[in-house]
Amino acid sequence: MSGICGIFNLDAAPVAKAELKAMTAMLEERAPEGTGDWRDGPVGFGQTLLATTAELALERQPFIDATSGCVITADVRLDNRAELLGALQITRPPESVGDAELILAAYLKWGERCPERLLGDFAFGVWDPRTQALVAARDRVGVRPRYSYCEQAQCLLFASDARAVLVRPRVPSCFN
Repeated sequence: MSGICGIFNLDAAPVAKAELKAMTAMLEERAPEGTGDWRDGPVGFGQTLLATTAELALERQPFIDATSGCVITADVRLDNRAELLGALQITRPPESVGDAELILAAYLKWGERCPERLLGDFAFGVWDPRTQALVAARDRVGVRPRYSYCEQAQCLLFASDARAVLVRPRVPSCFN
């Protein structure tokens, strides 16, 4: 499984590059095929890649939608790709569309209710700059883990490994 992490500073402080890199570094053993990160003001996402499908091998994350500016980081394997491609009217060759891109397209069409339309294993975070909102979800069974911590209404952290969240010194070791 790939690894994902994110920081949202609710107090609008810029995300420190070193903190995001430290979180991402904690995920590298999960996914040795590459890392990516993205920061914009108070939000930052990281991802480490383990390409378990042909689509994942082509996908680079965090993925940014050029039109909306929305950004996603995801650990995902979708089982209803063909259904989603049709419902979202994506006409590109299916093998050129990654699962994270599909989730982001689903978010852009169905909003926060998009996880209801997804079949498979997933954990993701989407930053929507239009509404200044962070949307995070995981599959109903919890196959893809996502640990979250909100620090006294100043910062929201999430990651697919608890150790990445614990990089922040003020996070108690007994969080979830």
